[in-house]
Order: sequence, then C-alpha cells, then structure tokens
Amino acid sequence: MKKIVTTLFVLTLLYSAVGQAQWNFAGYFPDSTFAKKATGVHGIAVDPLGKIWVQWFGRTDSLPDPNSVPPGLFYGTLSIFVFNPNGTQAPFSPMKVLFGPGVNDTLWTAPAARAVSNRGLRADISGNILISIFDRVYRVNYLTGLVMNKVVSGANNSITAVGVDTLGEFFVQTVVGGFPVKIWASNFSSLGNVTDTSRGFCRTSEASKNGNDFYSAGYTNHCILRYHSDFGTFGPYVVGPNDTLFKGFDCESMGWNPTRTRLWASAGSANDRPNRYPGATTNYSMNTWYAWNPTNGAITDSLKWFWYNADSINTRPRAIAFSPDGNTAYVGCFGAGTYPSLERFTRVTGVEPDPNVIPTGFILAQNYPNPFNPTTTIRFTLDKAGETSLIVSDVAGRMVADLAHGYLTAGGYTARFDASNLASGTYFYTLTHNNQSITKKMLLTK
Repeated sequence: MKKIVTTLFVLTLLYSAVGQAQWNFAGYFPDSTFAKKATGVHGIAVDPLGKIWVQWFGRTDSLPDPNSVPPGLFYGTLSIFVFNPNGTQAPFSPMKVLFGPGVNDTLWTAPAARAVSNRGLRADISGNILISIFDRVYRVNYLTGLVMNKVVSGANNSITAVGVDTLGEFFVQTVVGGFPVKIWASNFSSLGNVTDTSRGFCRTSEASKNGNDFYSAGYTNHCILRYHSDFGTFGPYVVGPNDTLFKGFDCESMGWNPTRTRLWASAGSANDRPNRYPGATTNYSMNTWYAWNPTNGAITDSLKWFWYNADSINTRPRAIAFSPDGNTAYVGCFGAGTYPSLERFTRVTGVEPDPNVIPTGFILAQNYPNPFNPTTTIRFTLDKAGETSLIVSDVAGRMVADLAHGYLTAGGYTARFDASNLASGTYFYTLTHNNQSITKKMLLTK
C-alpha cells in the first residue's frame, strides 16, 4: 500500500489581485425557475458535445418501490439532469435509475436502508461522465446515458467529486477525513492508495494530466494539499516542500479548464470563510473561483457567484465546469434556500480579431508605440486554434496584467495595454499558445 510523507512546507504563490473582468454573467441555467427548485448543486460536468450534467443534492422526484409493502408505495428518488447548451433536456434526462450491463440502480433517497446522495461529477478523458453517489462511482456513456462501469469505494462513507487524469485513472476521496484516498484504473481495477489517511473535511479533489499530482481540497485545512509521485500511480505519493497550495482557501469545488492549463478552485463561503490559514496574510473573496497556473503558481483569473445572497451561508460554491471551448463557465452553489443554484458565465476576451490578417505562423509583434505612455498596442498571429494567454510582467517576474486568456481560433489579434496605474520602467509581455511561448520587452516612460 502506498504511504505518505507527512511533512508540510509553505508554497508562496505568485499572484496579483485579479478581478472578474474576464467573465460576464449570462443568467441562471437553464432558467431561474428551474434552477431554484432544489437545495443546491453538488456536481457539474460538461461532455464533448457541450451537454451540461447536473446533480442537485436535494432535488427529488418519486417512483413506486417494487419491493415495498404494500406494493407500489412511492419513495423519493434523486435525479441527474442532462441539458443541451440551449437549456433543453437530453432524451435520457432526468436520470432516476442508472442502468447498464449488470447495473440497475434506482437512486433512492428513502427508505433509509437504500438511501443515497449525489456527491459530484467529472468528465473523463473520453468525455464519459464519472458520477459520485454516496460510496460508489459510475461511469456513464455521455452519448446514451447508459452505465459502462461501477465500483464501490469500500469506505461505506460519502465520497467527493473524483479527480481524473488523462490516462483514464481516477482518484476517490471521502468527505470525512481519516480514510484512504484510492486510485482506480480506466478499467475500474484498483491501483492502490495515494495515502492511507486523508486529512480534513473534503468536498472535491482533482489530479494532474499524468496522475503524478493529486489535489486534495480538505477545506478544514484552509488550503489545498498536493500529493506528488515521481512515478505516477505507481507511487509513493509525497507531500513535499512546495505542496501546501492555495493558503487561505476553504475550497469546496475544483475543476480544470478544457486544456487543463488552469485549475479553478473556490476560495470559501460565508459558511466557511477564506483567509484563515495560520500565519498567511491573504485577501481572497467569498464565493469566488480562482484560476491557478500549475506551471508558475500564478493566479490568473477569477469568477464570482452573481447576486442572490452572494454572501449568505446558504450559497456555498460547490461545482464548476466549462464548455468544450472554455468560453462558457457553469457554476453551482449549495445551500438550504430555494435560490437559483446554477449560473452561467461567458468569457470576455481582452483582444480584438483582425479579419484582414491571414495567419502564416505563431507571431508576436513588437508593441507600438514603444516607448509608450500610458497605452500601447500589441498584435499577434495564431496559425491554429488553441488555449492562448497574453500576460504582462514586471522585471521581477510578477504579473501586472492578463490581457487575454482563453480559447482563440487561428487569425490575427490586437490587444491594447493601459499602464496608467504602473510606474515607469521595463516590462515584458508573453504570448503563450499550445505549449509555445514568445516574450518581448517594452518600455513605459512617464
């Protein structure tokens, strides 16, 4: 069984204060009436066709129980809803029974002997949906809604939304600390443990692309712990000198953007407030998700729950997922009130396309004018579509502006940089696109 080294050290995140200029609130999903008929979202996933899979923790319907006495007694059932991007439901939605080879499981909320609870959703590497329900994980075909695989964690305890990697492996952690974090292969066979004893009360977890890193968001730890293995799921996994991440986060939801270049995590709520890590001074906002770059530890973007008692203890940020192009975000909150618990945001890019440019390569032009005061224009060309960022940094390497971040198609683009609030000096701007990057220097003179 894989063991864990328990020594924890401090990671200093390189971040600047990031506002919500990158995102616009696009309404409740699928609409305000539907979204508030529940006690809160516990899971969101988006499949390759853009369908949005949603678990409401307390949303119940009823079905006759064939085993009841007298026969036909109605009990409550959980439902998993699957929406098309336009808000209509998929043909197999809502899902009250999970059905497939060897599986015919009604999602009962009663009687107590068979009661289950929705615990989280993830899309796997093939786009199929991994559904956490109480102590089990189902893999459901995103095209048909049929169960492909099922495994019981063995802890007899509620689990979180699982962590997934691009090898098809997934990681299962319990809500209550003290139990093993287990690893399962793409064929649902056991690969052992990340650790024999998890830490803290947890609602969500994630994994890196190759499975070498497991991120545990035990929010009572007021941080996210990274368990690292140099050998992937062959282990052992170790918490090392730089593996105490997101200090000040009381995180309840995490999720990668589609290219897995940014890990989004919620900072906390009025029920579990952020900025409480011992010895760390932070200023994170409640009910806000932040985007983290694992390459350099920088926080590059944020998104805040919109209105509806945003600072109430009943709006706890419990789920986040993105459309396949990364330009639409779906977020969900959990609580006891009947507020619209699922919201949609659309990305605002910081660049304008130039229809007159024929893309011939990956090109970053020198800014003009240069030197400048206080505004300048940056032009670049992309020869193919992909995840793109345009970041401005100072001479110490600290990010001072995020001019573009998201999925861009091939073509020419123009970004305008306003340095009104910056001091005179040398700055660098870096264009990153599909694992390529170009950096150029510019001079601000005031």
